[in-house]
Amino acid sequence: MNYRSITRRAAGLAVLIASVAGGSAQAATAANTSIDTSWCATPLVSQPFISLHDSSWYTLMPGETTDGFTGAGWQLSGGAKLITTTLADGSVGTVLNMPSGSTAVSPPICVNSAFPTARTLVRDVVGAEGVFFYVGYEGTNTWTNPRNTGQVHGQHTAWTLSDPVNVQPSNTPGWQPVRFTLKAGGNASDFQIYDLWVDPRCFG
Repeated sequence: MNYRSITRRAAGLAVLIASVAGGSAQAATAANTSIDTSWCATPLVSQPFISLHDSSWYTLMPGETTDGFTGAGWQLSGGAKLITTTLADGSVGTVLNMPSGSTAVSPPICVNSAFPTARTLVRDVVGAEGVFFYVGYEGTNTWTNPRNTGQVHGQHTAWTLSDPVNVQPSNTPGWQPVRFTLKAGGNASDFQIYDLWVDPRCFG
């Protein structure tokens, strides 16, 4: 896949957003001092799906690299594991393999109300039920009881860019630590995922 590194335009926007987000983060901290947002920072962004006619700016989830899934910080269970296979651009890399019933929980990432959606590359190896997408926000009951906000589907044996799934940030100002849970559907199916990106719409 032809990924673009962040451009000067995006860098300029990042500086602008950083000043806005910094004030928002302070407001959020003042409103809820039990949530530590000191580690939050304005993300680096790129246009990973521009060759697939999506020109939005995205930030990559932790534990991933462009064209690969390192798994660092992810909690895998139920048979979810990293495997090496052929990627969408024909190169060889590591992806997340998820049989039915398996679960993958991401490391936390900081978002705000300007991060509405996420997209990923996915393919259905066996079956077509897809992978369910859940969000859990620190400081809410979804942190321990994640909320299902969508499902990603691929094509049989072919890598597919998923439809956007809803990240559902609140309208509260400032940073909101969130982690995503992926759950593979079906009874005897198998799915593969890599390149999970979150869309900070403020950069579009």
